[in-house]
Amino acid sequence: MIIDHDQPPFAPGEVLVLIDERDRAGLLIVPPPEETVRFHGEELSCEMLCQLREGQLIPVNKHRYLVMRPTMEQIIMNMPREAQVIYPKDLGMLLVWGDVAPGLRVLEVGAGHGALTMTLLRALGPEGRLVSYDIRQDHLNRTGKNIAAYLGQAALERWEPILADPAQEGFAQQAWDRLFTDVPEPWEMVLAARQALRPGGVWTAWVPTVPQMANLMEAVFEDPYFCLPVCYETLQRYWHVRKPSVRPAHEMKAHTGFVVCCRRRWRGDWRQEPEA
Repeated sequence: MIIDHDQPPFAPGEVLVLIDERDRAGLLIVPPPEETVRFHGEELSCEMLCQLREGQLIPVNKHRYLVMRPTMEQIIMNMPREAQVIYPKDLGMLLVWGDVAPGLRVLEVGAGHGALTMTLLRALGPEGRLVSYDIRQDHLNRTGKNIAAYLGQAALERWEPILADPAQEGFAQQAWDRLFTDVPEPWEMVLAARQALRPGGVWTAWVPTVPQMANLMEAVFEDPYFCLPVCYETLQRYWHVRKPSVRPAHEMKAHTGFVVCCRRRWRGDWRQEPEA
């Protein structure tokens, strides 16, 4: 006999994902008490949503939707955005190759709309610290709103946005454990990166094109303060498994970008500005 363990009810301000019969997902936020939220043409009340449990079915306009708390993949792929986000298949690789662990001090350059930012904040845990640089205030504003909406206000306390270009101005502090960049010309950040990272620190960059990848690899190869550079791309192929057919799906997430990763070497007194 299977017994469903009691799950906490949904609460106002909480994010839900509703999944239809074709596995298409949509996000919504539970409204305040006595208010409603519109989903596919129907008004859903706070009181009704707060009576649901994860895994229940809810009827909406003659369709039934499965109600769940969203995974990070569902948040990233369904949240409102104006800029292209890094896909989950790349985010997972960035976390592993970037060696992100709870409690680390991490720099991010190029926040976009917060896909990588939110992924890093969750992996760093309550003791970690994340500082995000971007040259566009609207990107930082959108990232902050997404963090508050999908991770909660408490996550904002562990995140510091900075409107600046570290390739030109450098980073405000040194001795960081990890650096992640999502910018068009990351090779221009080599000096700033070696000044900011502690020895043994990891720099992980995401770039979409072959020339960007080649330029960054060349810059890292030529810099004596970095070592062990590696670059790769991740391809994700789904499979259709419905009896009697088992075959690759017609569509796949192929090339989305390259991951370039390298380590900071010890070169004397790393706290001082290194020689070129």
